[in-house]
Amino acid sequence: MSRSSRQVFLLVFSYATLAAAWGWRLHANDGSPHKTSLLDTTRTALATSLAQAPKHLQQAAIFQLAMLPDPELQALDVWQKAVPEQRLRQLTVQQGPLHTPCPLNTALLFVELTRPGAPMIDDSRLLVSAAGDRLEESHKIEALELLASQALKTQELNLAVEIHERACEFPAATWQNVLNLTEAARTARRPAAALHVVNKWLGASPPRLDAAQHEAALDLQTTLLLEGARHAEASRVALDALRALKPADPIPERLMQRALLATRAAGESAELLPWIERRLRSCADHQRSLHSLASEKPVEPAYRRWLDEGACIADLNHQTSIACELFFRLAAIGETRVLARLHALATQIGRGRELTDLLARLQDRHSPVQLAQALADGDAPAAARPLLTPHLQASPDDRSAWYLLTQIDIALRGSPSAPMLWEGFLKRFPGDLPASQNLVRMQIAAAQYPQALRTLQSIPAGQLDESTLRQIASLALQLDDISAAHRALQLIVESSPQPSVRDVLALTGMTSQHPDSVTAEATQYNALAKLPAGTAFHKTLTATPGSGEAAPFSTASQAR
Repeated sequence: MSRSSRQVFLLVFSYATLAAAWGWRLHANDGSPHKTSLLDTTRTALATSLAQAPKHLQQAAIFQLAMLPDPELQALDVWQKAVPEQRLRQLTVQQGPLHTPCPLNTALLFVELTRPGAPMIDDSRLLVSAAGDRLEESHKIEALELLASQALKTQELNLAVEIHERACEFPAATWQNVLNLTEAARTARRPAAALHVVNKWLGASPPRLDAAQHEAALDLQTTLLLEGARHAEASRVALDALRALKPADPIPERLMQRALLATRAAGESAELLPWIERRLRSCADHQRSLHSLASEKPVEPAYRRWLDEGACIADLNHQTSIACELFFRLAAIGETRVLARLHALATQIGRGRELTDLLARLQDRHSPVQLAQALADGDAPAAARPLLTPHLQASPDDRSAWYLLTQIDIALRGSPSAPMLWEGFLKRFPGDLPASQNLVRMQIAAAQYPQALRTLQSIPAGQLDESTLRQIASLALQLDDISAAHRALQLIVESSPQPSVRDVLALTGMTSQHPDSVTAEATQYNALAKLPAGTAFHKTLTATPGSGEAAPFSTASQAR
């Protein structure tokens, strides 16, 4: 329901209630008509203003307003005429028109806080905080939250943080109030303010948080410490929580995540490695052999995740034997991206035969090309080549395997051998576009322009895209090969439904230089036909040059 419709509903409801209440009271009292009219006007004005109060406060306030005794209603009439600051004081810290606490006083307070021309936010929050028992505690918190949101909108960020801090001090405050403070503190770039309150709530006795909120508070504590660049403190808190666990206690996943973030930020990830090993030992998958892991039976996501984290931390901290063992397990469960690093570590500590056996088992799940690609991508081309050789003997037409082998051989032999190797690949797979492009780049880098043009011209016409055609045209013009340049531009123009004028003009300019003038002029005619007809520019291009006699020249004196 919109605000305007809600106001109409409240007015109708209040008038009905007022009519019933005053009908009863007029039978009991002999009030003057003038006085009755004045009180009705006051009630109507107050009922209208209550539409600005929070919805959950409106109904009780309307009922109280309808049954309000005449003296209090008269006091409210006087109260309405005071200045905004005085009205707010009488609702909070001074003797006001109503006996408090009551629903009408609370609703009017919220109306005053949101009314145009309301007192300054800083003054209002002091009055609300000092209201004592004139306001229920939950309503004080709600009013302070309202003032804090107003402060954020007006960019009074520090004031918003202070108001939220005051709201969190009340015994009736909730965890949501702490989260609101955290959002404001982050906006103000003051994570320490939120951290102070979070720490107080975590250490409160009796506890103020349930189990789920307590975990959320611990997560938030770590996050705020890291946001405040207090990395060492975050690491100490997380590691202390781990050390507090008993040997038989399971390690909570969220605690491990907090510890990982904190120790990584503090540069102390090696301190976490024993706890990762303990976490892995609690997984059933950790009891399986490498042969069992290499089967296609899935493993738990948590086991895969902590294997990865543990292997990286151990490798980073030069704990080679631990890293190698964990990388072996990662490779066995199908994480081929670690194969190159595993190869380096296994070779270093004498476990090369185990790696060879593992690679043989993995070929039941991954092709030799995939395994070789993983090794090559990880800068281990020497280990990748032996996987491809037997595969190519069995599948000599596997283009992707030969392409990878060429890349591996270039990495092993060095870039000077690259042109020869790509030429060998193209003899096996003539016109292969990626290989041709690789070869052309190297030929151009070596200033072998004729060879580069021949390589491009060997690409089948069906694989020539616009970029390749422009490269052909550029090289051909550089080598003064008009026919080749003309043919490339012709293909560009013909393949486009609306060719650019620049391409058409370039094609026209080459026509007179083409050795086959008849064919070139026909091509030019077809290209010009694709330009928008009827324009002056089009007529100029298509006009046939004519010959005629020169007109007599007249001097100015003759003209006179």
